[in-house]
Amino acid sequence: MASEKKIKRKHQRIPVSQEQLRKTQAIVDASLKDNPDMFNLPVSKHSVELLTDYFVKTKADTTRILPKEKRRYVIYCRKSTDDESKQVRSLDDQEKECLELAEQLDIKVRKEDIFRESASAKKSGKRPIFDHIIEGFQTNKYHGLLTWSPDRLSRNMKEGGEIIELVDLERIQDLHFKTYQFENTPNGKMLLGILFATSKQYSDKLSVDVNRGITGNITEGKYNGSVKKGYYANPDTGYFEPDSLNWHLIRRAVVMRAYEGKTNQQIADWLNASHLSVRRNRDDTPKLAKMSKKTVGDTFADPFYCGVYHYGERIANLNELYDFMPLMTTDEYVTINRATADTFNEKYVGRATKSTKLDFGVLREKVICDYCDTVMEFQRQLIKKGKNKGSYTIRYYCRNRASCERHLKKDECIAKYGKVLPKSVRLKTIAPAIEDTLRHLTKNTVEAHKRYIERLEQQIIVDKAIAERKLRQATSDVKKQQVEYDKYLNLHLNHTSDYNKYHKGKLEQTETLLNAYRATQEQSKKDLAKLKEPLPTREQFVELVNSYLKIATTTQDLVEEDAVYNEVVLNLRVRDDVVSVIKLNPPYDLMVDLEKITFGARERT
Repeated sequence: MASEKKIKRKHQRIPVSQEQLRKTQAIVDASLKDNPDMFNLPVSKHSVELLTDYFVKTKADTTRILPKEKRRYVIYCRKSTDDESKQVRSLDDQEKECLELAEQLDIKVRKEDIFRESASAKKSGKRPIFDHIIEGFQTNKYHGLLTWSPDRLSRNMKEGGEIIELVDLERIQDLHFKTYQFENTPNGKMLLGILFATSKQYSDKLSVDVNRGITGNITEGKYNGSVKKGYYANPDTGYFEPDSLNWHLIRRAVVMRAYEGKTNQQIADWLNASHLSVRRNRDDTPKLAKMSKKTVGDTFADPFYCGVYHYGERIANLNELYDFMPLMTTDEYVTINRATADTFNEKYVGRATKSTKLDFGVLREKVICDYCDTVMEFQRQLIKKGKNKGSYTIRYYCRNRASCERHLKKDECIAKYGKVLPKSVRLKTIAPAIEDTLRHLTKNTVEAHKRYIERLEQQIIVDKAIAERKLRQATSDVKKQQVEYDKYLNLHLNHTSDYNKYHKGKLEQTETLLNAYRATQEQSKKDLAKLKEPLPTREQFVELVNSYLKIATTTQDLVEEDAVYNEVVLNLRVRDDVVSVIKLNPPYDLMVDLEKITFGARERT
């Protein structure tokens, strides 16, 4: 007789009782006696920006979602013929109206990012300037696009499809037309495709619709259907807000793990005894969250609690998008997760285990094969023998099997080069070449310092705009929450029975939010004050450049090492298994003393 199938029971959450809420409140009150201002988290050595970059580099094919202030926008103007009488708008008119649109949207466009082209869009592959712009979006050089109308971009199915795919992949994170209101939804993309080429048809299945709707929320840092313990979603904005008692419980759990050495099982037992609960919206009934060793570990492993929102192939720093209140610092996250502790060279607070898999990609997409001009892929390799058994080496492989000389057959390769060409190169052979370059950044320091300051000034403009936006938002939120708090306080004092019957707990909730927004308000003020600090002098700039070499040669922190490489190196080329050419980012390209470089083809550096 066939065994009966087990009936899978739907998991049901149990509402929190009033007695349990009172107990939770007592536990939180007791913990707040030692730290009454829990929203002011400890100062972190590592920034959320650094942690965001870490996840971008450890997750394949991820796209970093940037706030508007950090996006680089392009204006594209096109006409099909030199006969001005046949043009709906001249190139001058298109540029003028696109700049007016940018001003209305509070978008900054650099002069060098305004492109004009005289070419037909009926056939693909006939517009070199358009192709250059598309390549810029594919490589994350550009993030936003403004043009006069959809037909300026494309009138053929191939290039129209490329644009829509770039929007789908968030390579184009913002798209605006002067004559057409585009909405980044499946229907909006379908209509845009019809405008690009009437023969092109789109159909989105329900699963795709859902996925793309979620993507839109990730882009704006909003709730996407996944409840985060310690937070709920504001029903009006969709933004995450701290959930009063539960936020404090999870914060206390972080302290227990990071500073008191408690195990995940001990923390799970404590959270269950403290009646941790979850809810989607503020007005929902809180329901008990059953915690286990695994769910505690999963919670601590979620970078959301620092402000790094990760879903699918999208990653966003919530601290840039709105006045998000993080629950743990980057340093705390790094130390309570083994993978990040190893990568950042910090002491792991958990039990010692065998070496973990290294996911962080140093010099990712910067190493180019000198035989075929293809970007070499980053790969980790486990060492199985010897004194370093169990650890990993980092290699870069050329995967261009079709046309790269590295993949010639053995006999052909020996006949042509007298040897078999290596298919990979190790980081340990690349690093000395970079260090040699860093050692000789000694020329043109005056001009290099000038360029460096110009870059800093541009960055300060962006950072100031973000901090001012967050300060305005936090100030507005403080005012709104103060009104709410005063309303519930008045009800509590003067209409106690009505308050207990209809609004019980709302006073504590609004007080928590009020404190959170005040903390964000103060932090934004500090950020703005920091941006007013004096910029580095030439002597300080030279000292900074000299520090890059020290970091590169002494640090065990891969993230710190990669930060130096990203700052200085634009890309490098590898021939055989050695570096032949290194190209530097400005202003460091002005400083290198080529006569003293001991590797590669100097004339191409």
